[in-house]
Amino acid sequence: MDSENLYQKVKNKICDEIFAGHYKDGDMLPSERELERVLDVSRVTVRRSLQMLEEDRLIVREVGRGTKVTFHNSGNPADLDMIVLVAPARNPFFSEFIGRFQAYAETKGTLVLYVEKPKSEGLEKSLYRLYKRGLRNAVVWLEDLQVDRKKLQRLRAIGMNLVFFDSDRGLPYADCVALNNERAVSTLYQALKEAGYKRIIYVGWDMTEIYSIRMREEAYRTYAGEHGIVLRIPWKKEEEGRKIIESALKGSIGEREGKETAVLCCDRECGILVTEIAAGEKPELAVASVDKLPSPPLGTIMYRQDMKKTVEQIFTSLERQCAPGGTWEPAMYLVEGQMIQEI
Repeated sequence: MDSENLYQKVKNKICDEIFAGHYKDGDMLPSERELERVLDVSRVTVRRSLQMLEEDRLIVREVGRGTKVTFHNSGNPADLDMIVLVAPARNPFFSEFIGRFQAYAETKGTLVLYVEKPKSEGLEKSLYRLYKRGLRNAVVWLEDLQVDRKKLQRLRAIGMNLVFFDSDRGLPYADCVALNNERAVSTLYQALKEAGYKRIIYVGWDMTEIYSIRMREEAYRTYAGEHGIVLRIPWKKEEEGRKIIESALKGSIGEREGKETAVLCCDRECGILVTEIAAGEKPELAVASVDKLPSPPLGTIMYRQDMKKTVEQIFTSLERQCAPGGTWEPAMYLVEGQMIQEI
C-alpha cells in the first residue's frame, strides 16, 4: 500500500470512531504514541493522517494538551463534479424529479449517482459509506425514513454537504428545500370557497411524521377552523384507504349534494383514490389536489409543484456549501408552485 492510501486509511479509522460517537465534539484523541500502537502504523503516518484531519477542520492540535475533536457546522469546500441522490424509487414523483435533476446537473457539468433509500441500514450510515468513497455532496429525499440528528451533525463535521428535499428534518445540519405547503393548501382552499363550496373535507395520510403530510394538514386546519373535517387514511395502504373514503362518500360526505361539498386531497395518491371512487359514487363531487393528477376529471383543481425551481434551489444550496471560504448557514427554502384546473 502506498503512503497516501495508508494515510487515508488511518484517517478513515479515526473518522469511523468519530462517526460512531466514540469521540464527541470537544473530546481529546489518544496521544500520537497511543494511536501509533493501536493502529499499528508509524509515527510519521499518524502525524500525516492527523494533519489531513486538521485540514478538514475536524481536529485541533493544541500545544501541551493534545488533539481535540472539533465539530463545525459550516460548508465543506469540495468540487461539485458528482452528487449522490438518495431517493425513494417508487414515489410517483421520482421519474419527474430525477429527470429534472439530471438535466440540470448536465448543464453544470455534474454527474448524478442515484442510490435508492436504504432498507437494511440507517440513512446516516449509508451516507457515511458514500463519504468514505469520496462522495462529499448528497441530496436526500427523506419520505418516511427516520433521521438521527446527532449523526447528521457528525456527517457535517466530518466533511459532507447535505440538502434535504421535501423535509425539514435536516436542520440545522443541512439545507432543506420543499414546496410551500401552506401556500399550496390555502390557494386550493380559497379557490374552492370562491367557487361556492360550503363544506371542504380534507383527505390525507396518517403518517404525519412526514413533513409535507404534516404541514398540509396543519394548513387545512388553520383555514377550516373548528368546522374542518380531516379524513386520515393509513400510510401506503391504499385498499384500506379506499374503503375509508368509500364509506365517507356514502356517509357524511354524501349527506349534501351539488356544490355543498368538495374534497381537498393531500397529494397525488390521495387525489387519485378520491377521483376514482367519486367517479362511481359521487361524480358531481368537486376535487382539489396538491400535485398534478395523471388523468383528472374535468373541473379538478390542482396545485403543481415547480420542479425546475426546486432543482435549481437544491443546486444553489450545494454550491454555497461547496464554496471555499464561504459563509454558508443552514436554511429552509420554500418553493412556490402554481394552481391549475382541468377544463
